[in-house]
Amino acid sequence: MAEEIAQDSPAIEVCRVEERPEHGMMILQGLNKLKNDKILCDVTLIAEGQKFEAHRVVLVSCSDYFRSMFTSGMKESTQKEIELRGITSKGLDKTLEIIYTSTTSLEGDDIFDVIAAATHLQVTPVIEFCERNFLSGMNTTNFYDFINTAKLYSMNNALKQIDVFIARNLMHISKEGTLHLLTNEQMVNCLNSDQLGLKEIDIFHITWEWFLLNSNQEDQAIELMKLIRFPMINPADLVQTVQRVDMMMTNPELRQMVLSALNYHVVPHSQPLEKTFNVQLRSFVERLVSVGGREIHPNPGLHDEILVFDSKITSNSLLNRTELASLPSALSHMQVVVYNNFLYVLGGCTTQCAHGESAVNSVLRYDPRFDTWFQVCPMINKRAYFFAGVLNDRIYTVGGKFKDGSLATAEAYNPTDNIWEPISPMPMSYHAHAGAVYGNFIYISGGYSGNHFTPDMQRYDPATNQWEDMAAMLTQRGWHVMCAAQDKLYVFGGCNLNVNQQAMPVMQSECYDPLTDQWTIIAPLSVSHKEASCVVYNDHIYVLGGYNVQTKTGQKLVSRYDLYTGIWETVGALPRSLTGVGYCTLKLPAYNIDEVD
Repeated sequence: MAEEIAQDSPAIEVCRVEERPEHGMMILQGLNKLKNDKILCDVTLIAEGQKFEAHRVVLVSCSDYFRSMFTSGMKESTQKEIELRGITSKGLDKTLEIIYTSTTSLEGDDIFDVIAAATHLQVTPVIEFCERNFLSGMNTTNFYDFINTAKLYSMNNALKQIDVFIARNLMHISKEGTLHLLTNEQMVNCLNSDQLGLKEIDIFHITWEWFLLNSNQEDQAIELMKLIRFPMINPADLVQTVQRVDMMMTNPELRQMVLSALNYHVVPHSQPLEKTFNVQLRSFVERLVSVGGREIHPNPGLHDEILVFDSKITSNSLLNRTELASLPSALSHMQVVVYNNFLYVLGGCTTQCAHGESAVNSVLRYDPRFDTWFQVCPMINKRAYFFAGVLNDRIYTVGGKFKDGSLATAEAYNPTDNIWEPISPMPMSYHAHAGAVYGNFIYISGGYSGNHFTPDMQRYDPATNQWEDMAAMLTQRGWHVMCAAQDKLYVFGGCNLNVNQQAMPVMQSECYDPLTDQWTIIAPLSVSHKEASCVVYNDHIYVLGGYNVQTKTGQKLVSRYDLYTGIWETVGALPRSLTGVGYCTLKLPAYNIDEVD
């Protein structure tokens, strides 16, 4: 019978009621008020003659020291007043404040008193609080006090943070006259840190200064100098500064490092092929940059600026770009590619021509490490309205237009020998097409060919030097943009011609899957972008500026496509309406960006 009743009885549901984080804070506030009003306080702690009322149960709850004192039969367990030696009254006061409120204010050297008291009393929450806030008062004149305290209390995480602080503030430490306080280990950590945002010649000066102040051991100098990236020092400084240090020339190992650096600068065209750590930026920020372009109105003309956007692309930042450098001469409708963080500017128009009459074959290379330009071997053909991309240590240029008409030709640049070589031409001549590099192939879509805009898609295989027809786009278009992201190819914007041979905007967006050779329609643009640029940056695709076919005016707006949600949004407007701008992302030296910002 009992079994039957049990079977028939409904199951009792157990649920967890809502937890409110503010509940704990209310308890703390109540306990702190009891302490301040001296209500139910059952112990008085004394430090340096100063008395502090407290509750034993609160102290026991967060301190192994007091737990042992009050629960193990020690004489203090029955005393009303307990004198604590080895800590300061300020340290005890701040420790109690953190226990009862989870916070405190720290001035000057307060942190040292608090951590000494918390460690002595084994108050774990206060020790953790100190570790989180330990470095708040550190600067370039007192940092060594923090090093000693961190070592004394085995604050390993704080020591790592101090190493970062030293790297970020090495120049200031040198100027403050406290460089001699650094140990050899700290200098090694500093020179290995990616937070060291100084020019390499300054790093050399400071390292050599430290060596003269702290050591006369040549083996230490060699150890430190091996961490200097000598190729990142310009040739003039290598000769006029580094070579004038006797040890750099008398020690065979150091001398060889300097000579290798000089050799690196002797053949500048092959520098992008060198990928060792000592030619890389120590500390950098990756930013979106724009190159040149043609302004439509109100001041028609070409531009030569290289502009930097801030790290977050917002409506305000679009209006406040900063000039990083200038092209040797103004250009539009060129191609820009980044190859091992060298910026290549290829071809383009030098005047406001409509059909590529002023197209050039020049190739310029910008090195953000030294803020310098280098004239690369020119292309075989003059080109504007073409595609350029980087694949397997080669730069490829495809199609385009010049004064005599459209091009089917393509060519590849070999940085080892600084030469351009022709490759298999496209099946037909194209200009105003778009392209992208994905996997081991170059994809070219759309463009103007045979007196009409086309949906064609071709793929070039460098291994076989052959072009192959792929599935055509779902819409004919030219003057559009194309990019690769998350194993797909995306096509946006551009224009087509109506029955009256007038340009009409293409708003439809398409996505191509290289594995299946299929196109699918995705969310359309909300505004017209022709002769625009696109770049993949921080999990978004940006389509920037160009020409608005609908309004027949320059397009200032910037559209952003979210690769995860598939949704478009308009970020804001550029200060000027330009077409034929080159956009890319570039790693810029931290010290240059600090100056720019």
